[in-house]
Amino acid sequence: VNELLEQIDGDKSTWDIYAKGYTMCINQVEQDKSTQKVMKYKPQNISELCSFIAGIRPSFKSMYHIFESRQHFDYGIKAFDNLLQDEYRDSSFIFYQEDLMKVLGFAGFPMKDTYTIIKAISKKKKHVIEDAKDRFIPNFAQAILDTKETDNQDVANEMANKVWKIIENSASYGFNCSHSYCMSIDSVTLAWLKAHYPLEFYKVALQRYTDKEK
Repeated sequence: VNELLEQIDGDKSTWDIYAKGYTMCINQVEQDKSTQKVMKYKPQNISELCSFIAGIRPSFKSMYHIFESRQHFDYGIKAFDNLLQDEYRDSSFIFYQEDLMKVLGFAGFPMKDTYTIIKAISKKKKHVIEDAKDRFIPNFAQAILDTKETDNQDVANEMANKVWKIIENSASYGFNCSHSYCMSIDSVTLAWLKAHYPLEFYKVALQRYTDKEK
């Protein structure tokens, strides 16, 4: 994997596979709709590909158009935005289960409980969801007020409800960062091979399809 990452770093031929829609047999982007999306987004590195693969899940639908057009997004609360942004991501999008765990932690939930809550939401355990929501809304709102970046209770409550809705959506269909990374590595391996060894790539692909039909 490390050798692959070196090969694809700044390699226009590899990333043009996505940008130009040469996606037949490329994992995660072979379907027509995914191809159209990846041609618009044009990932240029493994981090962007991870975000894209997570972003095309149903849980991210409401925010996807902002992400795809590469518009900056944040909540305007520095302490909270800093939890979701890092050297690879400059917007506060919630892609992964790890992001959800950070958000719940910001609202005062012990970290050991956060994954349990996420799984309960994904399995639609209503009593757990209701208990968590009843704790989350006032705790998250108070955490925002404690940052001193707003003193408006209504604004804090509105944001708390907005973020909780994102948590519910993401927990239903989202996955963890390592899963997205593994799928991205698989996808970009194929893209690199197709870009640099097209004859061998199609020879193997056609042979596999032939064998599958037998």
